[in-house]
Amino acid sequence: MPEPDKQNNPADEQNSHFSAGINALTKGLHIAFVILSCTIAFMIVWYFTFGGYFTVNPQENIIVEHFGKVGPLYKEGWHWTFPYPVSKIIRIPVSKQTITLSTYWHKADVKAIKNEAPAGNNTLAPGKDGYLLTGDANIIHTEWELIYTITDPMKYFLKCICPPDPVRPDEMLVNPETGKIIGTRGPRTLIQSLLEDEVIKITATQQVDSALYKKSFDYMDYVKKALEKSIDRWDIGVKVENVNLKSKTAPLNTVPAFQEVIEAEQQSATEKQNARAYAVTVEGEAESDASRIVADAKVYRIEIVSNIEAEQIYFKKILEEYKKNPKTVLISLYSDTISNLLESVKEKYILPESADGSHEVRIMLNPEPKYQKNEKKQKE
Repeated sequence: MPEPDKQNNPADEQNSHFSAGINALTKGLHIAFVILSCTIAFMIVWYFTFGGYFTVNPQENIIVEHFGKVGPLYKEGWHWTFPYPVSKIIRIPVSKQTITLSTYWHKADVKAIKNEAPAGNNTLAPGKDGYLLTGDANIIHTEWELIYTITDPMKYFLKCICPPDPVRPDEMLVNPETGKIIGTRGPRTLIQSLLEDEVIKITATQQVDSALYKKSFDYMDYVKKALEKSIDRWDIGVKVENVNLKSKTAPLNTVPAFQEVIEAEQQSATEKQNARAYAVTVEGEAESDASRIVADAKVYRIEIVSNIEAEQIYFKKILEEYKKNPKTVLISLYSDTISNLLESVKEKYILPESADGSHEVRIMLNPEPKYQKNEKKQKE
């Protein structure tokens, strides 16, 4: 029998195709292994070099955890550490943080509070509206704003029940049975709770008019000082920068009554101020008149004293002359006196001394008017 042709053998053809497939698979796996090896090598190199570098941004500090253990604190610059999961970088902001406390604020429309009270007497909804009790058993609503900074990031992170990422909001607590949010847990929640406690305590020592109007700045300052002491006791690495009383009001149904009281006090203060101004004006005028009268009296006294001193000197001189020649001085004095007395008399004559020593003064009474004399001359 003739031998079969090898080229036409189906078994050989199948074996050759199988060998080619094995060779191609081997090459592909080899290439994949090389690529995977290069990738792993690159990742290992990146892991131990660039993967661990981090930088501290402005207004933040960084805490590094190694296998869950809190490590060093970095405040600035570039640093290197083993990447996750060996190390974990925790960024803590050290810039000013703000918390707005609306726990004790009325939930109604602010316009309704400022402009008019709503209809009805039951305007306070317990469990919905926040409120505070003052020392004189009155209800008020307040809204606060707290500004603080983190001075010790390590204490802040370890003592304030910080979330894994302190930059994010506090962790929400959910009731497992109802699925409703029952609150939050974290540093901001803790600080807000401290503020709420101090606001309640300080408000309980204040009078309603002092807290709302007369001494609201003192009220705000008392809350700030009390909060600072409370945070110092907790020692959580936080510093209070400022506490602001953003809004304050009485209950809605009593706002008109409070407004009337405020207007009455303002009017009373205006009247008192006007009275004080009038008193100051009158007092000033009285002091001015008194000063003028005293000055005039001093001038008059000086003038009288000067006149008396001048007359004294004149009298002494006349006395000396009189002692030397009494008759001549008397005649001179007599003539001066008569001249002064008859100064307003135009027609007068003084005759010399007669033989018996007497003196005559003749006065023309009812003299003829000058216009009559002029008429007679014209007629002539």
